[in-house]
Amino acid sequence: MTRGLIVSHKGEHCGVFQFGRNLFETLSRAKEIAWSYCECSSFDELKTVVAKMGPDAILFNHHPYTMPWLAGAPVRELGNAPLFGLLHQVSQEIADAADPAPFDFLICLDPTLVARNPRILRAPRFLPVNPATPPAPPEIFTVGSFGFATPTKGFDRLCAMVNAEFDRARIRINMPVHDDPSLLPDTMMKAVVDKCRTAITKPGVELEITHHFWSNADIVKFLGENTINAFLYEDSPSTGISSCVDFALASGRPFALTRTSMFRNLFHLNPSVFIEDRKLSDIAAGDTRMLDAARAEALPEAAAKEWNLSILEAIGSTKAARTTPDGRGYNKILDDRSRAAYTEALADLARYAPEMIARKIERANIQQAFGLDVCKRFLADHPNARILAAGSFEDTAVESLRNMGYRIDEIDPNVNGMTLQDFYVSSKAQLGSYDLVVSVSVLEHVADDEQFVRIISEFLRPGGLAVLTVDFAEKWKPGANKPIVDFRLYTTRDICDRLMPAIGDCVLVDPPRWAEGVEDFEYEGSQYGFAGFVFRKLDAASVRRANVTPVWREMLADAQRGGKKAAAADKMTTIRPMSAIKRWFSKN
Repeated sequence: MTRGLIVSHKGEHCGVFQFGRNLFETLSRAKEIAWSYCECSSFDELKTVVAKMGPDAILFNHHPYTMPWLAGAPVRELGNAPLFGLLHQVSQEIADAADPAPFDFLICLDPTLVARNPRILRAPRFLPVNPATPPAPPEIFTVGSFGFATPTKGFDRLCAMVNAEFDRARIRINMPVHDDPSLLPDTMMKAVVDKCRTAITKPGVELEITHHFWSNADIVKFLGENTINAFLYEDSPSTGISSCVDFALASGRPFALTRTSMFRNLFHLNPSVFIEDRKLSDIAAGDTRMLDAARAEALPEAAAKEWNLSILEAIGSTKAARTTPDGRGYNKILDDRSRAAYTEALADLARYAPEMIARKIERANIQQAFGLDVCKRFLADHPNARILAAGSFEDTAVESLRNMGYRIDEIDPNVNGMTLQDFYVSSKAQLGSYDLVVSVSVLEHVADDEQFVRIISEFLRPGGLAVLTVDFAEKWKPGANKPIVDFRLYTTRDICDRLMPAIGDCVLVDPPRWAEGVEDFEYEGSQYGFAGFVFRKLDAASVRRANVTPVWREMLADAQRGGKKAAAADKMTTIRPMSAIKRWFSKN
């Protein structure tokens, strides 16, 4: 069984520390990974623990404030176990651009996240304890809340709201003392308390403030004793989801929230629990069945299994990248290291497409060998896959797959008279139906390459794979030298900044390493290289969250505006002079 180690810091009166303990207790409920737990105050201390336990994966309950000793530490001295770090404060923009260093992967507790970054894992929220059956509600309408006494928590706003809505009510707020006085000084807490007391003007409204640092069970018990709990946080778009609602769900009581991004995982609840939509009394007395559904989704056992399986999948993807013929994964430059390593795939091209490969430039064959190898690896696990070849004319990889017995839908003006766009708008098109799309040495010849890859993404099933190669030169800029048959040469920045956002429901299968190689091919006086460009469709739930506008909607809108693009209907597949392109494909 895979052995995992959760690493946290020392210091109990801290939300990050408490989360680490909660995480260990939760993940230990599932059996996919055998988890251990340790608390360390230095890297040397951690090295000793790792040497003793020999884990297969290490998960850091990391926060810069609580684990400063990890910054700059030689983490590779911990061995070959993949390193996972928690990204406690995250937004979609932060996740998309995040560099996981010093970790191999970052885990984000945000079910709304679209995990486009190949080093980002999305993890579900989970209840800190099993759901409780609360006691009978108190006779006096009681509103509860808890959290560190920072100005953005909105405790004074809560007091003012209760004071305005009720003539008789009780407010109970627990503001624990933090381990680190520099993060939460007494003066800050006093200022928050004073504002709360000032906000109450009615004699029938009581305010009870405590400063306990409770266990998870005690927090849930406290919340269960109230009529309703409320968390009126100010908006903070760059932060993560607050854990207070995890406790509120576990308590079994209704709760009210502000419509802040820190509660974005509950925006879908209907009836609404947000004070911008309803009063506290209405939320407390209303239908709470939607909370039962949210509670069921966050049960510790189910969440633990999803966490463990996600981590195991990440470990597996790392191992899979190392098993490629050159051990460098998929999104890489295909230089002489690959030519030396992909000998089996090159031999397959010669075996299954001998006449076609005889017409090719030998050094360019690595593109088709790479494409064939990736397809065979995928098809080994998906024997009944539906395959689409976009731009299959004179493609030895497609020819080899076909002669191996695979059925392939081929789209190419020189094969079936159709561009990819023609096929997309035809009655034969079945969006979301292909497990594998292959398009080798095509994209650089397409004028509207963004639309081309978007259409590919729409043909893929959730989890489906797209295997492309492109002409690549890391320092190339528009206007610089390139083959006449190419519209452009690609760079890392161009692919990541322009193409990947265009297919927002897809993600690279591994981190790009295109710049780590030699651009060792020459054609028409241009020096460049070939690169693998391999991405996959997200899972079905993530595809729904990605909310990507399909190409057909834009085409329809354009037609309704007068069809300016329709006048250049083949823009996405417009290529350089046909004689030049046919000559190119016959050789490459």
